[in-house]
Amino acid sequence: MKKLNLLSILAIVVFLLLNPITGNSKIWRVNNGSNFNGTSLWGDNFGGHPAYPVFKQINQAVAWNSVANSDTLHIEGSQFNYAAGTITKKLMIIGPGFFLGDNPQTSNDLSDAKVTRLNFNAGSEGSFAIGVNIVVGTNTADGYIQIAADNITIQRCKIDRSVYFSVSGGSGIQLATIVQNYFPDTYVTNALLVTNTFYVPPVVLIFNHNICKKTLVWQNSNGPWEITQCKNNIFDGSDNLATPNLRFTTTDFSNNILMPVNAIAEITAAPGVIAYNVGTQGTQFGTANNNLVVPDITSLFVKGTSKDGYYQIESGSQAFQNGSDGTDRGSFGGAIRSSRYTLSGLAPVPVVYEATTPGVVSPTTGLTVTIKARTVE
Repeated sequence: MKKLNLLSILAIVVFLLLNPITGNSKIWRVNNGSNFNGTSLWGDNFGGHPAYPVFKQINQAVAWNSVANSDTLHIEGSQFNYAAGTITKKLMIIGPGFFLGDNPQTSNDLSDAKVTRLNFNAGSEGSFAIGVNIVVGTNTADGYIQIAADNITIQRCKIDRSVYFSVSGGSGIQLATIVQNYFPDTYVTNALLVTNTFYVPPVVLIFNHNICKKTLVWQNSNGPWEITQCKNNIFDGSDNLATPNLRFTTTDFSNNILMPVNAIAEITAAPGVIAYNVGTQGTQFGTANNNLVVPDITSLFVKGTSKDGYYQIESGSQAFQNGSDGTDRGSFGGAIRSSRYTLSGLAPVPVVYEATTPGVVSPTTGLTVTIKARTVE
């Protein structure tokens, strides 16, 4: 039996799923193996043509006149890094996910879309990034997603360094949503970054269902800023006695798990807001409001070899089905299944994870292909 490369099939599947939702919007393919040059070559080596090219880089797609607001860019998996992309239109950026070889039934092609940086600038208001692996290449500016526009959603991405809030787009962002992402500890950075003293933070900042192996300190020189909602996260950053692992104000901090034994949590909130969390010491969240102290914090998880699957809650453990909504505490909990952390950052589209063929073309039936697929919420 032979396995097939299903990049084109996957693009069609994504289109068929999303097109009824987005009306007349289009799906555009980006593959850095494309021969696209914008004048005589259209990515025809990947099935592109002048009316519907397959772009080589994200910026080529953004600059293309036919790529309109509410369209989708499907960034296809590759062994090579994609150059930094600057988004100036309202777009949905979808990658195939990450850790595709770690978890079962992820994709027929285990290549991820490694992008060195994404910049959401003026004009990109309302955009999404889903399933993209933000990596560090050769530039010190790599490894970041920059938000300089309103109502940006960063979802199910792996982010090597930080989500960077830039003053270049002007302060006054009303909403930023950062959910279901994986922040590795490869680089010692804070999950959220601001370098401008005069930056005014978003009015509403959502940070939910992330696996965060970094600190989450959200402040300027005058003190902590507000993370409006911070729920169902797993914080597994460095074990630091000198500085806080968590520091911000909030109106909703619940169902989180703080793993480092010596972690310092400085969270400012009204009475009763800090609830249903798990720490290793009573000085972190205490035991009131259904907070738990579990010194052997690793006993909560199934572990295993998957980098993100490790953090699934073990059945019968102290965090199992006892969160504020009756589901697990941590990133894999939550009453709405589609809001939970999703293994490998798979986008909420059908996933073809295996395709085989006997390799023999019949004169009557053509080529027989067997496809195994599942729907990701």
